[in-house]
Amino acid sequence: MDRLKELEDAITQAEQLKRDFVANNPAGAGDKQTRHKIYNQVERARRALRDYKQSLPDLKKAQ
Repeated sequence: MDRLKELEDAITQAEQLKRDFVANNPAGAGDKQTRHKIYNQVERARRALRDYKQSLPDLKKAQ
């Protein structure tokens, strides 16, 4: 379960970075490379959690 918590925390942190960036750069302002990097980080974190859950069928049943 520690790995599950780590993956969930990674998503939370990535989403907070994204929210902060968007709040500080309204209307699409800000560095586009940074924006893409942050959005990709969120997607990678979500994908890692999804892959982890799919690799453990018992985890899916428990939820």
